Amino acid sequence: MLISYRPVRADQYDEFLQLMRHHAAAYLEGAMALMGLSWEEFGRLFRTVGQVYGIYRGERLAGFYWIEEREPILHLHGLVLREEFQGEGLGTGVLEMLEATYRGRMEAIELGVHRSNRQAKALYERLGYTLVQSLDDLGFFVLQKAL
Repeated sequence: MLISYRPVRADQYDEFLQLMRHHAAAYLEGAMALMGLSWEEFGRLFRTVGQVYGIYRGERLAGFYWIEEREPILHLHGLVLREEFQGEGLGTGVLEMLEATYRGRMEAIELGVHRSNRQAKALYERLGYTLVQSLDDLGFFVLQKAL
């Protein structure tokens, strides 16, 4: 089935925030508290920093990704899929698409993964991402892949 990526519409930001809360609240809330951010403030961030895209399988919205160009690095702030679309290779497809799109335009792709999300960290490492920093106070690893 055809996979496509479209900029989110204004009415989709709340759905993205709800998915983030559902999948990552356990560790995002601690990181947000250390940074002094409420969920409302966090929600404003992805409306104003970088770009958020919907991930579609056919015409069905499967999830979202949030990127920011921080030259010379493309930062992936978030990648979240609805549960019924997990395990189908969509996340890998997003990463491969970003690599192809930004190769020659950026030096690397960077992302953060919480230390409790071992499955995601293992996936990123299998795809060639390497640890560049450990943010122990926030509980996140920063991984990069050279383009």
